[in-house]
Amino acid sequence: MELRVLGPVEVRSEEGELRPLARKPTALLAAGLLDAGQVVSVDRLVDAVWGERPPTTAPKLVQSYIARLRHVLHVPGRREVIVTQPRGYLFQPESDELDLNRFLKLTEQGRAQAARGEPSAAATLGRALALWHGPALGNPTTAVLRTEAARLEELRLATLEVLMTVRVDGGAAPDLVAELNRLVAVHPERERLRLLLMTALAGCGRRAEALAAYRDAHRWLRTELGIGPGRELRELHARLIAWEAPGRSGGDESEAGPSAPAPAVVDVSERASVPEQLPYATLLTGRDTELEDLRTTLRHNRPHPSVGVVHGMPGVGKTALIVHVARDVTADYPGGRLYADLGGTRRQSAEPTQVVTGFLHALGIAPAEPCSTFEEASAILRTVLYRRRILIVLDNVADERQVRPLLPGPGGGSSVLIAGRSALLGLDATSRTHLDVLDVPDAVALLARLAGPQRIAAEPAAAADIARLSGGLPLAVRVIGARLAARLWWPLQSVADRLRAEDTRLDEMVCGDLDVRARLHQSYDRLLHAERRMLRRLAALDVADFASWAAAALAATEVHEAERLVERLADAHLLDPLGADRCGQVRYRLHDLVRLFARERAAAEDTTAERQAAAVRLVDAMVVLAGGAGGHQAAETYVRTPSAEARPAELRPAPRAWLDAEHAFLRAGVSLAVRFGLHRSACDLASLLATAAPGGERCPAARARQSCRRAAPALVTEV
Repeated sequence: MELRVLGPVEVRSEEGELRPLARKPTALLAAGLLDAGQVVSVDRLVDAVWGERPPTTAPKLVQSYIARLRHVLHVPGRREVIVTQPRGYLFQPESDELDLNRFLKLTEQGRAQAARGEPSAAATLGRALALWHGPALGNPTTAVLRTEAARLEELRLATLEVLMTVRVDGGAAPDLVAELNRLVAVHPERERLRLLLMTALAGCGRRAEALAAYRDAHRWLRTELGIGPGRELRELHARLIAWEAPGRSGGDESEAGPSAPAPAVVDVSERASVPEQLPYATLLTGRDTELEDLRTTLRHNRPHPSVGVVHGMPGVGKTALIVHVARDVTADYPGGRLYADLGGTRRQSAEPTQVVTGFLHALGIAPAEPCSTFEEASAILRTVLYRRRILIVLDNVADERQVRPLLPGPGGGSSVLIAGRSALLGLDATSRTHLDVLDVPDAVALLARLAGPQRIAAEPAAAADIARLSGGLPLAVRVIGARLAARLWWPLQSVADRLRAEDTRLDEMVCGDLDVRARLHQSYDRLLHAERRMLRRLAALDVADFASWAAAALAATEVHEAERLVERLADAHLLDPLGADRCGQVRYRLHDLVRLFARERAAAEDTTAERQAAAVRLVDAMVVLAGGAGGHQAAETYVRTPSAEARPAELRPAPRAWLDAEHAFLRAGVSLAVRFGLHRSACDLASLLATAAPGGERCPAARARQSCRRAAPALVTEV
């Protein structure tokens, strides 16, 4: 079987027969194959198939298209190409089945041969380019696939330029002039092709035509892009003026020498500028491992760009980390450091065209007119960054669409360092760093740097309490430390006591423009309505962790929909995924400060009746599932029939393992029921837990009555 994306997307059998597919399954297949070898999320597939306005049934349609693709791709005796994963689908074609894999392998081999001066390089690169059979992905219609198609076309052109360079250097210049003229007409913005055309013309003794080609290049670049020719074009023009035609027999480079006159058409405004745009770096503590990993990523990127992504919850210190790293690798990027805040946490984020214009000004390039499209802005930036070692630092990135137009093209020495609340899984990142909260010792160390080591040493227990009550969140620790530094008379113990009051804890975490609640609100505002509602419902839980069936009961939705919503919250780093429990359920945890914030939003946005109904649904589901898992034939003896909205999940094949995994959560459900006045349900749940303890232990009825007495004393007589 052959899978083709270097042209119209096709699936061909081993006999070469085309296996037809409809347009939307073809788009889905393209998106999956482009990320082959890694899990592709359902959201990514939806965006690739439908773009910005998918139908409400899009996730179910994706399942249908996946089934159709599996049927088409199935080959007896071979592994399945598409495998379902918890977060999406894994596309795993054999390496030689996908034409893109073969192209990349041949391209890498050809470049290595060219670098060693081997004559076989041209043949290898020619075989790579022969794999193309039309425009990448066959002119796709969605933004996601158009971006990917542009990336593939860039790879093709870069490979073509290497091939042409090898052939020109190998003495084939007379045969290439016509082809290079055609390529320059099709791709006038690519200076490498113009340089090759001038070199080929000069090598044929057609010096006047080579000088005319330079004038054409200068005119087009100045008129269309607002910039002049690059350094290599200018240097070749200077050599031609000095009668130093490349490849001329008997020539002596010393005739022109390094002092050959530069052409008069070069503008003073094009002199290289070395920007230093990094902002002030705040204190950084407890990030030695992350610092070293990112420094390694950025220092070992030659000759191709590196893209490092740092992601984590609001206030965890992403900006501080990337700024420190960028300063540490200054010597590796002599071209300077560019910085932009893309405003991913604000309602109105920065436009990439504006960012590019600012970057060009910082680099000493002033386009004649502002860029009007992503494509134009991206082309100009790639041209300026070609063969320059510049580090681009992008902060507060919302999604991949903001970043793609700002990435350097292949073959250059520039790199990109990104910080955002999303992991930006759609980017081909060199490294991804999840920045977690600080542990207690590191949080105390940060507090000491802010409030003074003597005060921390005087009250170590109180300092540790402050670190724990701040949830290890660097922003929260910075706020408390700044307030302590401004109030030398405050005992640490009094601050810790004030932080223990959950209702006012976030009120204590404000200092000037540092505000934990406001930072969380920025992330909350970017959520969809259903995601915000789910976060508010989860705030009712006062537990260490939970599974998605509990979220489904709280939000009155199906389990698969609840899983999708909690994964969205996890992607926004407002939930922490903890991995699977002993019966295979993925468990999640709310950070303490996020839980307090979500409770505030629930009190402000939901009615008492809505919060009460959510608690009823969850407790009803708990009792029904606990009764079934404990082997009780008639759950009705313990609970009234649950409402239709409760929709409890079905038990897994190992109910005892499920009960063991959920026992702590179910015990917390008793307290939840009491908190919302559901005393009878509290007794029912306590009785079930007392008669079916973890590990298979069964307790006598006396223990059941004792559990009910603790849960709701007023109802003991009714049990």
